[in-house]
Amino acid sequence: MEMKKRIVSLAAALVLSLSAAPVGEVFEGVDTSISASAAETTATPAQVTVKDYTANASSVTISWTKVKGATGYRIYRLIDGSYKKVATIKKNVGSYKVEGLEAATEYTFKVRAYTKGTEGNVWGKSSKALAAVTAPKGSKTAYKVTKVSSKADDSQVTVKWGTTKCSGYLIYLYDQVNEKWVRVANVKGQDNNSITLKMYEKAQWQTKYLYQLICGGLFGYRFGIRPYTKDSTGTHTFYAKTYKADEAYYNISSIENVLSSEYELLSKQLPKAKADNAPDYYYTYITSKDEKTGAISSTKTKTYVSEASRKAYADFAKKHFGKNWTDAQKITYTLNWINKNNVYDTKYVANAGGYFANVTVQKLGQCNSYNGAIAEMLTILGYKGHYLQCMTPSVREWQHFRTEMKIGKTTYSFESGEPGWMWLFEKYDEVPLSKKAEKK
Repeated sequence: MEMKKRIVSLAAALVLSLSAAPVGEVFEGVDTSISASAAETTATPAQVTVKDYTANASSVTISWTKVKGATGYRIYRLIDGSYKKVATIKKNVGSYKVEGLEAATEYTFKVRAYTKGTEGNVWGKSSKALAAVTAPKGSKTAYKVTKVSSKADDSQVTVKWGTTKCSGYLIYLYDQVNEKWVRVANVKGQDNNSITLKMYEKAQWQTKYLYQLICGGLFGYRFGIRPYTKDSTGTHTFYAKTYKADEAYYNISSIENVLSSEYELLSKQLPKAKADNAPDYYYTYITSKDEKTGAISSTKTKTYVSEASRKAYADFAKKHFGKNWTDAQKITYTLNWINKNNVYDTKYVANAGGYFANVTVQKLGQCNSYNGAIAEMLTILGYKGHYLQCMTPSVREWQHFRTEMKIGKTTYSFESGEPGWMWLFEKYDEVPLSKKAEKK
């Protein structure tokens, strides 16, 4: 009798032991055990097969093959060496978006299916680990182009930019002829923030001049920087928004070569007009033609440079001018910059507080702002006797603003404006400023 009781007790203990045994994997902080009776009545779901993932800077969307008969899924993330629950999905779907993640960071996930039984959930085997990386964070300032420089012969250009958390950077150059951005380099490593590009070793038939013209070397390079991340498997790459430079870079020596005769004239004549006691205003001539007699006359007024334009000029000079540039170089660069970066103000919305502010801050203007900016610049640089002239030439029936200055007995003209409508410095006296003007 004693032996019989002992056998019954051992059998009962064995049943209890089996009913408490865990089914499936054990995750930290997650109870995955079920009863033996539940296991007998509910089928264990199949292992989840993860298919792919997509990502942006703050989230990862995981997709998998739906498990037949599954009630739902649980998402886990590897944290400090163990998998922690991220979310429980209470329906049979094939994807889930994990949000609130850091940019340019790799995470490891697992997905597990479960089926709801009569006495608890029955868990399948977790999927294989998925390494997923988020995209870099887009920024207009973090990876902005900070400097562009070139060799004296323009054979190569060095580009520098700010760094951000990423795997590397794609470098784009704007093709001004075909009006499109062209990828020219891939710089790996988030701390590598410069590259030197050879500018005309592309094809034997391409001359230096031709290739630079296509890429904008003679009239300004525009670069775009785009950070990217790549996951540890090397199968997925994600990109930040491209930071495309909103202005071109101009090599002053190239501009001097292109505008050689005009630049030579400007360099020779401009110092003659420098004044030690130059006023803080310039004269504006409003010129008109008498419709009956055809006579041309002008009104002459003082125009003062606004504080907004003075500040815009100081900011522009700090950002663009070389340390030892002459006034001729500064004017050449500025006139060319306005020509390449401004949009014609068809809706008359330019209102930055002054001509120079309009064209360098808003990058908007018409002939009055384009050439008024040069007149303001000349005043700031200390030149006396320069003019913003509004005229109705006797041979044409429309008004146009142009900057002119008298040096000795000769009148010279600057013409800024949109592409295809400019010159640097020429003898020009369509409406002579030497004529007596009515003062106001």
